[in-house]
Amino acid sequence: MLITIASFLVLLLILIFVHELGHFLAAKLLGVRVERFSLGFPPKLWSKKIGQTEYRICWLPLGGSVSLLAEQPGTTVAPEDIKYSFSHKPNWVKMIIVFAGPLFNIVFAVLALWVMSWVMGIQHVASTVGPLSPDSQAYEAGIRRGDIITEIDGKPIQFFDEISDALEKCQGRPMDIMVARGSSALTFKVTPALKEGLTLLGDPTSYYSLGLTPQTKPIIGQVLDGKPAQEAGLKEGDLVTAINGVPVEDWQDLVVLVQGPESQRALEAPPAPEPLLITVSREGQTLNFSATPVAEGRQDLKGKTLYTFMLGIAVRPDLIREPVGPIRAFGNGLKDTWATVELTYISLYKLIQNKISAKVMGGPIMIAEVAGRKIRDGLADFVSLMALISINLAIINLVPLPVLDGGQLLIFSIEAIRRRPLSMKLREITQMVGVTALLALMILVFYNDISRLVTRFSGPPAVQTQTVTE
Repeated sequence: MLITIASFLVLLLILIFVHELGHFLAAKLLGVRVERFSLGFPPKLWSKKIGQTEYRICWLPLGGSVSLLAEQPGTTVAPEDIKYSFSHKPNWVKMIIVFAGPLFNIVFAVLALWVMSWVMGIQHVASTVGPLSPDSQAYEAGIRRGDIITEIDGKPIQFFDEISDALEKCQGRPMDIMVARGSSALTFKVTPALKEGLTLLGDPTSYYSLGLTPQTKPIIGQVLDGKPAQEAGLKEGDLVTAINGVPVEDWQDLVVLVQGPESQRALEAPPAPEPLLITVSREGQTLNFSATPVAEGRQDLKGKTLYTFMLGIAVRPDLIREPVGPIRAFGNGLKDTWATVELTYISLYKLIQNKISAKVMGGPIMIAEVAGRKIRDGLADFVSLMALISINLAIINLVPLPVLDGGQLLIFSIEAIRRRPLSMKLREITQMVGVTALLALMILVFYNDISRLVTRFSGPPAVQTQTVTE
């Protein structure tokens, strides 16, 4: 719990600081006096005045602010201070200062992802073939589990994601795939099949597939607190070799034996779970443990709660680190940031269209839980999460609500077009609308967070027993 709280505070304070630093530096650069730089919301915890600016840290770390001289129109300003007044600056100056906050969040994400790629390298999965369905194109052509894909159409292959890249380029034409099987090198001609599926946000999509999955050793990388696996005695580093006497060679084998085939996962009312006899190899010993999975609820894009059997374990990924130089790492940072920006905007658009339920939105409790998990997974995962939330913070702030940066940008744009400021009465109305909308949003995300906790601990609905006559 302490790790979760500490990681949440660190994440939030860094991102708030970055956002407010953008406003602060832009104001300073453009000659606007900053009267107060504040992290958090009152009551005040600490403050110090340096020059003409008071620097303040407050108790509630859910936001921050940069207070500028004469920030509100109509504020009385001494004649000698007019040149430092925000409200007396041209609209383009005001817009730069306002936009600098979200911009700094985006820049922070790019830099964070760039540094992590440069320092940690790019993580890949090896091109070793995992479980194959007998009706897959790869299996029908002769490729088997354990084969190592070394070439596709004469191009050397080292990582599994390179197979996906080759599939995108082939456009369905037959591919010559060379594999290493023991000491032999074998070549197979495989024709990809055009499959229909759904994107991450539920949109229909088509893609070419060979039916290949990467090999993932069934080694437990994490045991979650208070879950069946921990209560049974399973530990990090255990190699799962069998479940109920059925051999386990790959993590996907384990998933199927715990959760059932895909058609039996994510159900509104799952059947009662049954105990599993889990056999593991630990430090040269073969040990058996009995654990009963629990049905954990997760909400789909429509807000419906679906349950899947879980033991409370996570895989230890067998990753290959590819060192990269600063230029390629920076390109990866830009690419990943842009992909996240695009995905976030599409998500917001679908929320407005009601194609994604508002129930999927999360608040501080959800962020704290995810931050706690990521800091345990390692610094790289935590920094990646921080970059993701920084991007989301930037985009949310650009939503045209008057109390947000996007609303201020909209007002300044209207004033620039009209060539005169909005009336004070209209400003007050828009502020009231903005505050009301923001409060409603905060209530919604807190409600969603609490609902998730209730769903998680209450369990799935009871299943009616039916008599089946054969």
